[in-house]
Amino acid sequence: MAAALLAFVPMVTGYEVPLLPAALHDAWVLGQRNDQATAEFLAPYSQEINVTGQGATPHIAEMEVLTPFAQVVDESRQKLSNYTEQQATQGYHQRGDKVVVRVRLMLPSAYPEAERGPQAPPASHGQTAPLRPENFWQSFKFAVKQRDKVVATRSIHNEPVYSAATNASPSTLDGQTVWLEYEAKSITSDQITVEVTTPDGKTTSTVFDLSKLR
Repeated sequence: MAAALLAFVPMVTGYEVPLLPAALHDAWVLGQRNDQATAEFLAPYSQEINVTGQGATPHIAEMEVLTPFAQVVDESRQKLSNYTEQQATQGYHQRGDKVVVRVRLMLPSAYPEAERGPQAPPASHGQTAPLRPENFWQSFKFAVKQRDKVVATRSIHNEPVYSAATNASPSTLDGQTVWLEYEAKSITSDQITVEVTTPDGKTTSTVFDLSKLR
């Protein structure tokens, strides 16, 4: 069984650009599988961060890096219905060769109890959206470094994370997902350090070794 599973997992050859047709095929197939092999492949691309904010400072919950190959896998697994290899190839060429860093920030009130883990359902008792501004992420500083040099950011954008509304409480803002995009030509197949500095000046860093990722 293990041997059969490994047969479907693309060989890790290191961070690669541009993606050749064979690599695009591997990425599309792996995403379409959307199974244990897909999850195990993507696991090294993200790291949960156990950093608790001080007072009202949001938590840094997760950092993730997506290479061009991983982006194709990620998009393919999210578009399982009638998503063709040709569409995956077109999507890759439209995006261009870039490295994407994704940072998830969660507001402290999403975890009101000490025993609640990162995957616990959000709590929204007594909270209202106006009290939780969506632009709080702009008070954070983000940087990607390689060999002690800051890599220039191509673009940055965000998407709010909301809790699900219930009969007892409305949907409220639980956090933000922030995307940082970088030109692939500016990042080599080596270690990169992702740094996030909170509004109160605390810096958290995570290292990803692109030579061990595809």
